[in-house]
Amino acid sequence: MKNQEQIMQIRTLTSKDIPQAVKGWNNCFIYDQVTEQRFRHIVLDDPNYEADGNLVATDGDEVIGFVSAIAREGVAGRDGRGRPEEIDYGYIKGLYLLEGRDMQIKRQLLKRAFDYLCSKGKRIVRVLLYTGHYFFPGIDTRYETELSFYESQGFQKITTVDDVAADLRDFQPTEYQQDAQRRMQKIGVKVVDYQPSMLTAMRDFVEKIQIPHWFPEGWEEGFGESGHTLVALKENDVVGWANYWPHPESGSFGPIAVLPEFREHGIGTCLLMESMLRMQRLSTPKVVAGWAATEFYLKSGWYICRQYIVFQKELNSNAKP
Repeated sequence: MKNQEQIMQIRTLTSKDIPQAVKGWNNCFIYDQVTEQRFRHIVLDDPNYEADGNLVATDGDEVIGFVSAIAREGVAGRDGRGRPEEIDYGYIKGLYLLEGRDMQIKRQLLKRAFDYLCSKGKRIVRVLLYTGHYFFPGIDTRYETELSFYESQGFQKITTVDDVAADLRDFQPTEYQQDAQRRMQKIGVKVVDYQPSMLTAMRDFVEKIQIPHWFPEGWEEGFGESGHTLVALKENDVVGWANYWPHPESGSFGPIAVLPEFREHGIGTCLLMESMLRMQRLSTPKVVAGWAATEFYLKSGWYICRQYIVFQKELNSNAKP
């Protein structure tokens, strides 16, 4: 009988592996099911993708494990979303091993990811808080086995990330939201649907807000037509902005941003409220915002629907799980 070293192999992910890799992913991450199309988008279509960081463990012809590690080149990376304070960070976007397999294989996959990130000059590995293509922003608190695994490998919990939600079926603006609307109107700001004629004002807003992971190079292409985007206007200047996405089952909201000098005047709350009202009119029963600034949403009657843990570990050239 062949031993583990003879039959188990770790190699780079290929397109032919994806059906099995997706099946394994869905078996291991029951709250984060993906299609083959979404898997390809998150892994292969990420501008920062490199084959050496995306590996599978195989037993003969069977894919039994997978790891995806990502490292931006320089500061911005090929997606233009990186920030100066993140230059030393590499990321584990996903890691799994099928149930019943030797955990040493999972540790080997992690070690190979560490080696890749070290080769790219990264000093810290995070799971996750990656602003490119991602499966989840951290490890869902319901994945107890995954949480224990990362802790056993020397990772530290550094923060939590929330998803929040609101029921739109009977939604009516709250007194808090109505007060925000009065405060916003008092300083001469109004919330309107974005129109392509506002693109120049939107460029000025983007230059001032300085959030490159929301507005990477080429962002203007998505603003060439009107859609599910709201802006807050002070005369002809854009001082706030938000996106919303209606859906007959569950909509989504975000991102949202307001210029620093216009905060504390109810503008963000009004952008949220108007988005909720528009989705309600479009028969969206529920809305979710991922990776949320939780307190902002709770003030408007939202609730936490999911929570993630973000892990971090320092790397060195001899990093070992």
